[in-house]
Amino acid sequence: MLIEVVTAGPGCSICQKALKLVKQVAVEFPQIETQELSVVDQFERLQELNIFSAGAILINGQAEFGSLPSLLKLRKRVYELLNNEDNH
Repeated sequence: MLIEVVTAGPGCSICQKALKLVKQVAVEFPQIETQELSVVDQFERLQELNIFSAGAILINGQAEFGSLPSLLKLRKRVYELLNNEDNH
C-alpha cells in the first residue's frame, strides 16, 4: 500500500502534520510505503485528481482525504483498505 502526502514545501505546517500523521500510521502497518508529492512537481497529476490543497492524502493513487484527517480516521481507512486487499 502506498500513501502519498501532498506537500507545498518545508515551510507548510499542515504538510508537516500530514506527513507526521502518515508516518505514525505507517509504523503500525509494515506493508505501507509513504511518499511526498510536491504540489509543484506533481501539479498536472494532482489537477487530474481534483486535489488543490496541501496536506491532502492519497492511498494507492486515489484521493482519500482532501484535507488533514484525524489519526483515528486515517488509521480506520487504512485498516479497511488493507482488509479489502486481503479479501481479494
